[in-house]
Amino acid sequence: MCGKYILESVLYWAEEYHVDGFRFDLMGLLDTDLMNRIQRTLDEKFGEGEKLIYGEPWSARESNMEPGSYPANKANIRRLDSRIGVFCDCTRDAVKGHVFYRKEPGFVNGGEGLEEDILHAVTAWCGGEEFSPKAPSQVITYVSAHDNLTLWDKLVDTLEPEGGYHTESQKLRRVYRLAAAICMTCQGHLFMLSGEEFGRTKEGIEDSYCSPLSINRLDWERAYENADLVEYYRGLIALRKRLPGLCDKSEQAVKRMLWQEKKKGFVSFRLDNRGEIAENFREILVAYNSTEEDVMLELPAGEWHWLVNGADSHCWEQQEPVSGTSVCVKGISAIVLGRV
Repeated sequence: MCGKYILESVLYWAEEYHVDGFRFDLMGLLDTDLMNRIQRTLDEKFGEGEKLIYGEPWSARESNMEPGSYPANKANIRRLDSRIGVFCDCTRDAVKGHVFYRKEPGFVNGGEGLEEDILHAVTAWCGGEEFSPKAPSQVITYVSAHDNLTLWDKLVDTLEPEGGYHTESQKLRRVYRLAAAICMTCQGHLFMLSGEEFGRTKEGIEDSYCSPLSINRLDWERAYENADLVEYYRGLIALRKRLPGLCDKSEQAVKRMLWQEKKKGFVSFRLDNRGEIAENFREILVAYNSTEEDVMLELPAGEWHWLVNGADSHCWEQQEPVSGTSVCVKGISAIVLGRV
């Protein structure tokens, strides 16, 4: 009866209010059969792919399910319809650090041994051991949401810059741009906390549901103060839409990985970028450098062009050619190159 109530409620909202997407809090409290039935019913009524479904793949506590049922959590993701997405805490924690330990850093802010996790994040963990979705369409790639610390606050807590949550630290901004670049160059559905693009802070409050408006409001002054971050996000979003290698959400997307390399604090890879919207680049090369030292990266033969560097995400608009057979990846930065 509970499942029937949930399904009919979703249908009512979709029909009467034209809601085109549904996010399920603690989706792990529900079973996979119910979630698949919801997706199937929406597809039959409105057309396949017209309604988006995703949710939190955890449950907080056990759910009183019927025997033989499977909770809609990470462990059972392969039992879910390939278009039902789940928030990927694996990517979130690999990038910025463990969500429940404020001082534990991730790849971008000094954490060690996370290079392999970052590479898994690139292909939305498809083929991974800890977490193995069927396709990137099942993965919500993100680094901050309404729960827990914002990306800005997590970086402040781990990097401890002068000025605290209102710091003007240039290093923190570089780390912030690196985190954004990683998230934007991973496969899967992209998700952002509103205000993340301008360094939203909640003054270090993890769960602000009971906090005043001064904490929960969107402080638009920060959009002007951090205009460089806003522009960096804007460029990354616009570029991502033009790269099939990143937007491919099919079960075959993992096969786009052509080459990968990792060493301490440094990850690089190449993706097959062929597709209908390929912007003339049949291959892209991406590198993340979380160390403070510049790293020289040898390039395969071919004509490469700058798409993104650590300070400018609009390079793709000029498509300046890369000179030479190697490229410098500045400390605490990411680059994206395209090969014609």
